Amino acid sequence: MRNSHYLYNSILTAFLVLLLNSCSTISPKNPTLQSDKFRLMWNDDPMTTMTIGWHQYEGKPMLHYGLTKKMESTLTPQRTTHYRGMNNKFARLTKLNPDSKYYFKVCTQNQCTDTMYFKTAPDTNKPFTFIAGGDSRTIPEGRIRGNLLISKIRPLFIAHGGDYTSSGTPKQWYKWLTEWQQTKSNDGRMYPLLITHGNHENDDHLMMNKIFDVPNIDVYSKREFNFLSLYTLNTELEPMVGYSDLKHRYKEWNPQTKWLKETLEKDNKRWKVASYHRPLRPHRSSKQEGKLRYLEWAPLFYNYGVQLSIECDSHLVKYTKPLKPDLFGDEGFIVDKTKGTTYIGEGSWGAPTRVNDDDKSWTIDSGKFWQFKLITAKPNSLEIRTVKFGDEDVPYNPHKVEEITQKQQDENPLVIPKKLDLWQSKIGRVLTLTL
Repeated sequence: MRNSHYLYNSILTAFLVLLLNSCSTISPKNPTLQSDKFRLMWNDDPMTTMTIGWHQYEGKPMLHYGLTKKMESTLTPQRTTHYRGMNNKFARLTKLNPDSKYYFKVCTQNQCTDTMYFKTAPDTNKPFTFIAGGDSRTIPEGRIRGNLLISKIRPLFIAHGGDYTSSGTPKQWYKWLTEWQQTKSNDGRMYPLLITHGNHENDDHLMMNKIFDVPNIDVYSKREFNFLSLYTLNTELEPMVGYSDLKHRYKEWNPQTKWLKETLEKDNKRWKVASYHRPLRPHRSSKQEGKLRYLEWAPLFYNYGVQLSIECDSHLVKYTKPLKPDLFGDEGFIVDKTKGTTYIGEGSWGAPTRVNDDDKSWTIDSGKFWQFKLITAKPNSLEIRTVKFGDEDVPYNPHKVEEITQKQQDENPLVIPKKLDLWQSKIGRVLTLTL
């Protein structure tokens, strides 16, 4: 029975990969399709804005959107980038209502896409869920499994930690964006991304700007939610580490650190969360320890109350205890249960998994499998779950997970799907942070 179940999952995964690969290579103009490769981004206020991007084959597109399926408002895309073999269009919606459902479609003179929709962030203390993970770059099975789970979980947004593809070639981005359509729920809902720059985007430091319309070309930002601030930082600006080393050393790094300090000083949100690519202290021995990012960011996190830090890059799994930077501590940290920052990670959303061979005295637990974090945000707590979806050798069938409906989520914003495979860490299936 077990062997037949394994065979079924293997065949199903292979079929999904074959199906998506068949439409993931750059091909001549599709006569039946004029707009595809949709992606949503929160590049500004999550309560009142949304950026919608897509690939346009031909025609003059117009975005139709609105609070009802009549979609009585229209918008011509404000920006086009001819990049990585695609004709990328970006429509930046503003003056939206908080906590609202907006329908949208793209039309040309000849046809319209299917109707889709998104939700803006709430402006009250209403709780929400979001997904955080990265390193989706190499193995389609892992990416597809994670993408399908998004459609069932219905997060408010996805904080992607970088390393989307292997090297950012036209073929790889065309394929990644094709597979991203699997995140769309059965009722047409799509989910916005918060974009991070990873080391596999270093071939072109403008890549995130041209693919996702990220306004700050150095790719660091703060997004404010009702009771939570999320800081996206760029580790590739660190001298002697990322692409900054190839240019002006500290010219890009120093402004980011200055901005982080000044912004944290003014931040009065209950929860402060950081998301970036390379860990301060990786749990893989072959990975270099963070230098400037440890010396400059860790004290800022601690002094200004960043309770949670989300890291990627190492292709493994970890939870730490709440930490305070201390040069005499184990690898520069000691446990501080009152004010410390909890570090979680480290990537593995489809990239080759790596052995977790560098635990510290303050590591709660670590592991090796494909995963992302499902975080439930409430005014007085953050609940962190690690959602597993197999690995290179372990099959997984995302279709066994029961998709929650929009009606269920509207009635209970904290509902999560049944039959998710949640990591049973040494402290259980949920890591809870409280104020």
